[in-house]
Amino acid sequence: MKFVVSLIFIILVCIGIYLFHTHVVPHTKNAKNLKKIKKRATIISAFVGLVLFGLLLFAVYKTNTTYDSWCTTVHRTTSASPVKPKTAMDYFLLGNYDFDTGSCIKAIQDYTKSISLNSKYPQSYNNRAYTFMRIRDYTDALTDLNKAISLDPNYIQALMNRGDIHNYYYEVDKESAVTDYKKVISLGGEKETSLCGHLFLAEHNGWNLGTILSLPSVFFGCK
Repeated sequence: MKFVVSLIFIILVCIGIYLFHTHVVPHTKNAKNLKKIKKRATIISAFVGLVLFGLLLFAVYKTNTTYDSWCTTVHRTTSASPVKPKTAMDYFLLGNYDFDTGSCIKAIQDYTKSISLNSKYPQSYNNRAYTFMRIRDYTDALTDLNKAISLDPNYIQALMNRGDIHNYYYEVDKESAVTDYKKVISLGGEKETSLCGHLFLAEHNGWNLGTILSLPSVFFGCK
C-alpha cells in the first residue's frame, strides 16, 4: 500500500500547487488573465505530478530489481536459539532464529530437520518457503506453500505468500493469485496485511493505464 499512499501524496501536492497559483499568487480579476493563470497552474501542477510519478515508478522498479540483502548480512535479534534442539518444534524455532540473524541457508536446513521429525506441521513448510522466497528460489517455495496449504487450507500467511508468488515472481498466474487473496479476505486476513493492494494489482494484471484509472476503487476496500 506504500504505492497507493505515495500516489495520494502526489495528488495532494498537485492540488496544492494548483490552488497556490490560482488563489494565493496575486492576479488580476480580468477574466482573460485569470484563464491564463489557471491554464499555467494546470500545466505546472501536471508537470510536477508527472515528474513525481516517474520518480515513484523508478523507485518501485529499483525495489523490485534490487538484490535482497537480508540473507547476506548479519542481523541482531531478540529471539532465542534452542540450546540443544531435539524436537521438531526445537528445530522450527532454531530456523526462525537463524533466519532472523540472516543465516538463511542454515534456517532452511533447520526447517528441513523440523519437517523430517514432523511432516504434518504446516508452519515449517511456510517458513521454509518464505526463506526460499528471500533467496529467490521460487520453485521450492511454491512446492512448500502447496504442502502447507494442503495441511491447513485456512493458513492465511501461506495463502498470501503463494498469492504473491503467482502475482509477481514465478509461474505468474493472476487468477490463482486472486483466488488465494480472496480466500484470505474470507478468513478476515485483510485486517492484518496490505492485501487490498495485492488483490487490486492481480485483478488488473499489474500496473497499466487501466489500473491507474481504476485506482480510486482500491480506497473502498477489498471485495
